[in-house]
Amino acid sequence: MAESNITKNALADALKSLMREKNFDKISVLDICEKCNMNRKSFYYHFRDKYDLLNWIFYIGFMEHIKFDGIEELFDEKIKKNPYSIWDLITSLAEYFYSEKEFYRKALMIEGQNSFKEYFHDGLYPVVRFYMNDVVDDDETGVFTTLICDTCIAALMRWLTSDEPDEPKVAVSEMKSYLVKFAKRIIQDLEPQE
Repeated sequence: MAESNITKNALADALKSLMREKNFDKISVLDICEKCNMNRKSFYYHFRDKYDLLNWIFYIGFMEHIKFDGIEELFDEKIKKNPYSIWDLITSLAEYFYSEKEFYRKALMIEGQNSFKEYFHDGLYPVVRFYMNDVVDDDETGVFTTLICDTCIAALMRWLTSDEPDEPKVAVSEMKSYLVKFAKRIIQDLEPQE
């Protein structure tokens, strides 16, 4: 492992450890550095701020979980030919968040500019837009795509922060079932009444 990755992983482990003890907004870069016996210069060589470190933890952790080398693999021919494979991605996301639920429960509660929710939304947006491309002609503002992303994040937060969240496959299966029922209801309501 390159020395750069060793340093990044040490900083990541320090932040994860600190987040078990206190809220993210109470953690400083100095706290992170002291936790892993590094100086601030080392931290800033690798990350802009603690938000950047938090986002890196998600990116690296999730990419390792799904064994992707990069997000561009989401747009390969397999996805284009089988749009339902998006459920594989959703299940993988749920499994990853569930495996680190204590950490992500706190990470998803961070509010404001540069928050993890914002970062996750920005990463989710192109995937949703790509998936929905042939379904909706989103205008330049991307209102519908943003709505879907916001809904997904709200559902994720509600599931993950519940007292005893269902296993990921169960949660995703239930979500899929409810979405199908909801879609059927919308279609039924749109049919002319006789």
